[in-house]
Amino acid sequence: MGFNKRYIGEERVVQTYQTYGIEGVKDLYTKGVDALILETGLSSEIDDILSGNYEPSLDLDETTKWSTISDMILGKIKK
Repeated sequence: MGFNKRYIGEERVVQTYQTYGIEGVKDLYTKGVDALILETGLSSEIDDILSGNYEPSLDLDETTKWSTISDMILGKIKK
């Protein structure tokens, strides 16, 4: 049995979003992974939202969390 770790940086998040949309980003963070290794910035902020450690994300439902994450990624793409 293996241990699946995944390295996620901002560029990978943006590329995944542009190719597969928010569903691809969901899979990136949640499917088939035992540990995440995250860059500082966008990728770790997304994880903070998902884990409830991001102050504005307290008490957000799943739809609002993913909408917030989508907005964050789009902000990076528009730069």
